[in-house]
Amino acid sequence: LLLHSQFPTLPTKRTIQHLNIMVGSTLILPLLLSGVSAFAPLLSASSSIQRHESVATKLNQMFPESSALEVVEEDESASGDPFDSYRASESQTVIATKDISTGSGYTIGESDNQMLEIKFQAKFVESKFTGKIKEFDVPSMVFKTGQERCLPGLEEGIQGMKVGGVRKVKVPPNRGYGENWYRGVVPPNSHLEFEVTLLKVAQSPVEELVMKVEDFGTGRAIGATACFAYLVLSPLLEKQGIF
Repeated sequence: LLLHSQFPTLPTKRTIQHLNIMVGSTLILPLLLSGVSAFAPLLSASSSIQRHESVATKLNQMFPESSALEVVEEDESASGDPFDSYRASESQTVIATKDISTGSGYTIGESDNQMLEIKFQAKFVESKFTGKIKEFDVPSMVFKTGQERCLPGLEEGIQGMKVGGVRKVKVPPNRGYGENWYRGVVPPNSHLEFEVTLLKVAQSPVEELVMKVEDFGTGRAIGATACFAYLVLSPLLEKQGIF
């Protein structure tokens, strides 16, 4: 009895095997749980498509009104601005305008046959001639509307302008100089872009006369008046023996 109490009984071989199995299972189980996803089979393309379709079907069932919505692709090349979409081609037969500043005061088109004073400069549209046309750098031009004293497309393009306003006007050949050369400067079938500033709009016959005199030149007007007066008065002066 003394010997058995001091030296406990040694485990048997079967007991040791059971202990090894329990220890091994305890170590392997966490590894299997953590790595199970690594050994999961990959979804095939068909199964992914089916899964996507099923999700879409469920969404359509939940929100039936969303299935009627259509995706509209915006055409970035299209432009709603006629001035920006203007192209120097045979099919372009309509002028295009763009206001740089509106101005204030009298407006072109309030009445017929208005006396105007404008200044403008011009350049070619989509042409190998990229610079401004020197001959079309005009600091002052006085004319009456409706009397064909101005390029048709230009007169059409400045309608509605107010005094002090600045506007760009693109003019196609059919509203410009057409199929012929103009003074050896503008080639046939040229598209032109004008930048126009409205300086004055006459509101009375007196204002029209003043604008005409200023356009003609004050010095020249005085000289012309003196010559006319001399021609009228010289016969009378001769009869009086003054000459």
